[in-house]
Amino acid sequence: MAQPTQALDRTIVVVDVAGFTAPERNPLDRLAVRRGMYEVLRIAFAESDVDFDSCVSEDRGDGALILLPPGTTKSLVADRLPDRIAVALRRYNHTRTPQAQIRLRVSLNSGEVLNDGNGWVGDAVDTAFRILDAQLAKEAFAESDRMIAFISSQRFFADVIAQDPGLLPELYSPIPVSVKTFTGMAYLRLHGELTTPATKPASLAAEAAEDLFLADLNNAVLELIPRKDLATLHRRLTRMEVPRLPVMVARALGPAVALPPLDGVTDAWDAFHLLTDFNAGPDGIPPAVTFLALLAENMEGEPGAVLGNWIADHARALRIGPAIAHQRQNRPPIPERPHLYLVIMIEPVSADPTRCTLAFWRQDDPEVWPPALGGVREIGIDEVEYRVDDVILETEGVWSGQSVSASVEFLLPRTLINLPVQRWAKEHGTGQPQPLRYGYRLGIRSLERMRARHWHRAWNVRWDSMVKDPTADRLHYSGCEEFEGHPIDAVLSDDHWVGLVLTKPPSLQPEPGAVPDELTAALRSGLPVVLWHPDAEPETLRELLDWVLAADDGFIKLPDRRKLANSGMAVPFKNSLAHDLVVMWDDPKRVIVLDQPLIPSRQ
Repeated sequence: MAQPTQALDRTIVVVDVAGFTAPERNPLDRLAVRRGMYEVLRIAFAESDVDFDSCVSEDRGDGALILLPPGTTKSLVADRLPDRIAVALRRYNHTRTPQAQIRLRVSLNSGEVLNDGNGWVGDAVDTAFRILDAQLAKEAFAESDRMIAFISSQRFFADVIAQDPGLLPELYSPIPVSVKTFTGMAYLRLHGELTTPATKPASLAAEAAEDLFLADLNNAVLELIPRKDLATLHRRLTRMEVPRLPVMVARALGPAVALPPLDGVTDAWDAFHLLTDFNAGPDGIPPAVTFLALLAENMEGEPGAVLGNWIADHARALRIGPAIAHQRQNRPPIPERPHLYLVIMIEPVSADPTRCTLAFWRQDDPEVWPPALGGVREIGIDEVEYRVDDVILETEGVWSGQSVSASVEFLLPRTLINLPVQRWAKEHGTGQPQPLRYGYRLGIRSLERMRARHWHRAWNVRWDSMVKDPTADRLHYSGCEEFEGHPIDAVLSDDHWVGLVLTKPPSLQPEPGAVPDELTAALRSGLPVVLWHPDAEPETLRELLDWVLAADDGFIKLPDRRKLANSGMAVPFKNSLAHDLVVMWDDPKRVIVLDQPLIPSRQ
């Protein structure tokens, strides 16, 4: 028989799904609701800086008892949890049928609890359940247009919420509670307005025309920013041009969120409106507010100063002043000449050699790396060029508002290293495809080296050395008579070399033997640049590379000179010679993290 635990002071959250057993819900709906409830709670707790898995939770069928870890700051829970649950719940409900949508009653309390071997007990637990069942709370919630009813115990309200004006104690109304043997007072806050047209207050139609634009805003923002202030903000932001709009929206969203299409976003208000539907990050700052802060920093004169003052005035009410200051101090400036990268990984499916996995990472902010995973799909190996075309056109749709140069890099395994990506084209659907090499800096990268962390130190050393001294004499030509008889890995161990020209295209598998082949030796030695040509004569290839590396910056300008060589106008060589040159330009400062499995959708 389990022994009772020692009593501990814990913050207590009890959650109940309103109308869980309603007749319109069938068993599958109820299963979806239970799963959705836990999904919402995990997201909301994580965004409130509370690890849900570190909490003690007991399932109650249509709800749950949750005991937060000892030492959890109570004011943090009362501050963040309401908004985070509201945003997570709104996102969940937006993608569910009406029968599977959720409204929650949530009670807050704290006090001593203990485990008697069968479950968690104590007066504080009993109180949390009793106030959750308060009849007045149920009636007010049922008649409201809100998604959540927060019911605080009298003790929790007096000790935590009432002590801090930032916790908005004025939004809580006292209600008497008489449930079973419990009689006392609780405090009710209805939160998270429903967004379906049928549930909007009838009085909205009678409001002034200027306020109608608020009807479509994410209601978490309406809770945070008073309606009159939003009306003022609307007047200021409408028709205000945004410098480098896509970059600023991407920065507001953060690197974990892919930039959405910006069709129809023409001014600062459109961008703000779009961002109100996105969740706050771990710092608790809504992306819409981050966007306003960015706008204030990048606007000159009175508009920027007015926005800056507005942010400062509201930082205290939003309780994110320190987070905004930290964000501003650590945010890199938007570069004057930005450059963006699209990295496309192609990897064979081990169980089916006729298929491959295609994944891509699209950089939307030139100063943020790594970018978010854009998508994963499984495709036929014979259609890979056309699916790459789809990815590039999708990317260009997102990048359409940016005036930037771009690179397309193919992250390839050894078995696909000779895919003729330098000959691939885009816009096949038009009947007049254009070679990729005309529009992008085009290169390949090694998937094996990306995954082999034990090669990364040497890789960083050679890259840093190349940046410091990019002169062209640091390119080693394999097969050179001067080094004949010396193993290639011994030659490349000399830190002088940062690039290697292969004598022939690499084989699809390293040849067995004690001495590594050229490509393996280059990767192990950390060389960031490897070049080869499918059929050029050594002397002709050397002449081409002498031209490519002739710029004062040598290796640093190699991607730009390689792209220029495609035009044929500036290069005294046959087009086919320049077009078929393969460039592995592998930057260790831009690593894609591949420690999580990529789950593709089959197409």
